[in-house]
Amino acid sequence: MNRAELNEHVMRSAGLTKANVDRFYQGFVDLAKKELQRKGEFSLPGLGTMVVRVRKAREGRNPQTGEKIRIPRSKVVRFRAYKDIKELLNPGLVSNDTEVEESNKELNDID
Repeated sequence: MNRAELNEHVMRSAGLTKANVDRFYQGFVDLAKKELQRKGEFSLPGLGTMVVRVRKAREGRNPQTGEKIRIPRSKVVRFRAYKDIKELLNPGLVSNDTEVEESNKELNDID
């Protein structure tokens, strides 16, 4: 889904004008950028959290020449989905993780 499709869907479902949806979207994007820069994370209620992580400097290769190159350290944004989104996409999988955690906790209590 691209920005125009998203705006169209919000416009129809919320009964807003295109101009209002465009202003909301731009304000939302600006807020996300500011929060990521300032706090290093931005929560999307009901979906998940975007988190800034640092990717270590590493050695790579130029694919055209095969020459070794140094790839500098950089910041990237990762998205961590909330549990209910994970369960929606992987029915039964997340609850099994909980069962494993509980089982591990019981084993640790025995020691």
